[in-house]
Amino acid sequence: MAEPGADQAQRGRASSLAEWLRRRSDEQLIELLRRRPDVALPAPADIATLASRVGVRSSVQRAVDALDEFMLRVLEARVLLHERAVPLDALARWLPGVPASRLAQALDELRTLALVWGDDNALHLVASVPDAVGPYPAGLGRPAARLLGAVSDLALAPVLRALGLPPAVQPRSGEEVARVLRSPAKVAAMLEGLEPAERDVVQRLAAGPPIGAVGDALLSADPATDTTPPRRLIARGLLVPVDMQTVELPREIGLAIRGAEPLGAVSPDPPPIRTVDRAPEGLDRLGATAVLDTVRLVETLGAEWTHRPAPALRGGGVGVRELRRAARALDVGEDVAAVLLETAAAAGLVAARGGMEPAFLPTTDYDSWLNRDPADRWLTLAAAWLTMTRQPSLVGLRDERDRLITALGPDAERGTIPAVRRTALTALGDLPPGSAPIDRGDVLDRLRWLAPRRAAGQRPMVEAVLAEADQLGLTAAGGLTSYGRALLAGARAAALTSVQQALPPPVEDFLIQPDLTVVVPGPPTTELARELGLAADLESTGGASVYRVTEMSVRRALDSGRSGADLAALFTQRSRTPVPQALSYLIDDVAKRHGLLRSGAATAYLRCDDESLLTRVIADRAVSSLEFRRIAPTVAVSPASVNRVLEVLRAANYAPAGEAADGQALSLDAHPPRVTARSSARISRLRPATNTTNHLTEVVNRLRAGDQISELSRRVQAPASTVPGVTTASTLALLRDAIRRSQTVWLGYVDAHGSASRHTIAPISLGGGMVRGIDASSGRLESFALHHITGVGVLEPNGVLPRATEREEN
Repeated sequence: MAEPGADQAQRGRASSLAEWLRRRSDEQLIELLRRRPDVALPAPADIATLASRVGVRSSVQRAVDALDEFMLRVLEARVLLHERAVPLDALARWLPGVPASRLAQALDELRTLALVWGDDNALHLVASVPDAVGPYPAGLGRPAARLLGAVSDLALAPVLRALGLPPAVQPRSGEEVARVLRSPAKVAAMLEGLEPAERDVVQRLAAGPPIGAVGDALLSADPATDTTPPRRLIARGLLVPVDMQTVELPREIGLAIRGAEPLGAVSPDPPPIRTVDRAPEGLDRLGATAVLDTVRLVETLGAEWTHRPAPALRGGGVGVRELRRAARALDVGEDVAAVLLETAAAAGLVAARGGMEPAFLPTTDYDSWLNRDPADRWLTLAAAWLTMTRQPSLVGLRDERDRLITALGPDAERGTIPAVRRTALTALGDLPPGSAPIDRGDVLDRLRWLAPRRAAGQRPMVEAVLAEADQLGLTAAGGLTSYGRALLAGARAAALTSVQQALPPPVEDFLIQPDLTVVVPGPPTTELARELGLAADLESTGGASVYRVTEMSVRRALDSGRSGADLAALFTQRSRTPVPQALSYLIDDVAKRHGLLRSGAATAYLRCDDESLLTRVIADRAVSSLEFRRIAPTVAVSPASVNRVLEVLRAANYAPAGEAADGQALSLDAHPPRVTARSSARISRLRPATNTTNHLTEVVNRLRAGDQISELSRRVQAPASTVPGVTTASTLALLRDAIRRSQTVWLGYVDAHGSASRHTIAPISLGGGMVRGIDASSGRLESFALHHITGVGVLEPNGVLPRATEREEN
């Protein structure tokens, strides 16, 4: 693991992080910027700036949190070695059993991330790494000397007696106890004399974390009289009180208990996932049922909200009652309904309508979505779920302010959930096609190994993500389907083809049984599903769908505009079996009774005891826009509002009066106040990726150029006498000479706003008070005003600035 090789050996060992970064190759710097993109935004001016950014605590914390368990253990081993520079051999002693080649790979990775720098003989830590790792690296406590330095004489007195040490005064008493604990032989003898209950306490704390809760921890303890094991351990010096309720196991004790494995069991490989192998086609067929159910349920949701929009809460989202109603309409649990609502909204199929009474209902995209084939419809939903920043599993829980998190509300927004979904599904995608884990716990263990620092908070999220993937059909029997695998890889066309092959062909007919059940032997076409959904109630889904025709379902179809003849034609033309006589009787009977009573909508009515006057008003062309319809000799109704009716009638020289519900006269304003409707939809815009190779290459080129300019600026000497704002003749002569000889020059420049900058250019022309040239970092043609130039120097081919050619302007 030579790094950076013979060249570094010739130049000597780097003495600082900036110098070490400066010696890295362009490819290594590009990889650093790719792996830690935050240090490249905005682009650093030079290597020194980059070195300061890679040591920023927040940036280091993100890099450490992204390490897998093995990499984290290697970094923690380096943190436990407090020396400024540590050789590789010393680090290897903390990781027994780890092959040297794997340790070398881990160190190379840590160098790539700029968490560790230097060669194998002197491994340095970036300054913020110990803070990012935390106070308990590898689950070990702090050294005894640091812990005992904060303990009072009174609390240490029984410890000194138990260890057979003479009384001492702080801080020496703590140093004496720490000296005993640094002796492996004495610690081993102390552990040997522990009772089983006491040994159990120290073993649990040695496994990590090393802190525990003990009442009155700072009070003086006596091993002879205290009855609880923690108190006796405090009296012997094996536990150190941190505050009144907390104790900590010193690092020396933890290392003695762990023995030959100071960092615990360390494996360079992730835990295996036990799998059962199936044919990929078998998983796809299993997932096809969930695919069809997802499409059907979202279609049902759209139909439900078309007839009865879900009122939106004032703070956004739908209330618990509306979520429960949607779950009943879909015949699913509320957790499943929340996933469907959030996914449909992310796909743009449902949205909130503004106005005085905001509500959620289908969008115009929903109608075009209905006309597509089931595979395309599912792909729209699955792609939206994979990338949406909503976490449906939070719905029904309470936030930190004890407020209920509602479906489609703002509190279910989580920017990190798309990365969690992708990470969880990638763990399944790493398995061979057709393989499914025997136990989902193996997948969770693998994900915990890949990101141990994030595992505790993400485990519930991952469990919910995997359950949602099963619900949507991305996974089946725990394994990733081929179309889920293609969608995860970003191949939408391949995913569409794969799901089309997995779905059974749609059918256009069905079987009617004597008990008035209708069996559809396969996924129905869009048209058939819509017609059957009106005329019958869906009872079960799967490879075949079962519907039941009832009096209520027939009435629902008639209410939607179908006639009895339409329903008879539907069942006669689409059924493979004869239509039962009972079904024909049912349709005829309901159709005969349907519509005998009629109900309609009217916004306003007009009442007048004088029938002739009411007749004259209805016949008046001046009020024809109100579309009056007479429903009784003295009553007419209009679809217009009450205010509009009064306004038009008064304009036609009539004298109407408003009437309240109890018949009393009511005075109404002609122009009531209105509020402008505002859309509640939130639009998420993704910033274009800036970590492309070309972009990072340009950043590194600017780093090199900026570093060179920084070096040149330190060497430029100001002439003895200059006139401010006036370019000297020597500077003009130097620039003309550089143009003739095709040399590269360095310019110090101050723009019109007073901002100073440095540029390396190949000048090509001089005139009109401007010098023009090709910028070395960007490759673009740039122009510079001569009177804004503050310094100039000619570069030799090797990048050195000869002192004799340096010029600087005030």
